Amino acid sequence: MSRVASWRAAVVLAALAALPALPFMSKYYLLLAFDALLFGAIAMSLDLLIGYTGLVSFGHAAFFGLGSYATAILLERGVLSFWACLGFAVVVVGLYALMVSYFSTARRGIYFALLTLVFAEVVFTFFRYTQTFGGSDGIQGVPPPQLVPGVTLDTPLANYYLVLVFLALAYLVCRTVVTSHFGKVLVAIRENEDRARFLGYNVQRYKMAVCMLSALLTGLGGAIYPGRSAFATPDLMLWTVSGEFIIMVMIGGLGTLAGPVIGGAFFIVLQEKVSSYVDWYFIVIGLVLIFIVLFMPKGLLGFRRLLGFKQWRATA
Repeated sequence: MSRVASWRAAVVLAALAALPALPFMSKYYLLLAFDALLFGAIAMSLDLLIGYTGLVSFGHAAFFGLGSYATAILLERGVLSFWACLGFAVVVVGLYALMVSYFSTARRGIYFALLTLVFAEVVFTFFRYTQTFGGSDGIQGVPPPQLVPGVTLDTPLANYYLVLVFLALAYLVCRTVVTSHFGKVLVAIRENEDRARFLGYNVQRYKMAVCMLSALLTGLGGAIYPGRSAFATPDLMLWTVSGEFIIMVMIGGLGTLAGPVIGGAFFIVLQEKVSSYVDWYFIVIGLVLIFIVLFMPKGLLGFRRLLGFKQWRATA
């Protein structure tokens, strides 16, 4: 990570850490900030596929939902350890992601996207009609997890700082990946997969590795979600949720890391505020997306060019 990027990340992290101290940060805004940071981190992990590798996944909601169910199942059965929930989520999501990535990366373009969608729909249908896991109602009213015995993550403030730590660690992992030789190979695959294969790289292994990494980060995000919401439902796995993740990446800026975080936060806040006034808030979000695609193809992160910045770094 470059020195400039490190300082920027440290300043932003410090500002976010101080955010709860602001006078207007009520319980409502802390929960909204939790969602903004969580889905921003998930959008960033998805951008490893879309922006850096050129793979469009319509199945990321399944990773998120499986992580949520893994935590909810343990909490419902009295296993309150936060670390046990994370470990179980890693195993569940990892096994599923291994299967999905193995079959999906054997195909290119639209076929990859469709395969991820098909797998996600199978998982959604399974949880939707399996009464063992609550069927369409899912698992409701789970207790909050415990970080250590006696320290329960049962307040909006505790969950906010938890998701802030998750965002920081996810950013560190993603930044390390994209600045490494591995990341350079991913960009080469995005630009010309046949040439990367001709140079001797096992393209499918690289694509499987980045799929697994992106899926695990998304699954970990899902694993901490029930601590805030106290539920896990099949609706978390809907294909429309995957579509929202893609929209977040596009709004923030493809091929960046900070951009999808901004896009995710912007999407969540916009959705929350507009939906409090009208039921057809997706029309507003659609118009915003059209505007960004037409007039700001580099997303919100590229908007600083309009503010007088001559340099726009895709690695921001």
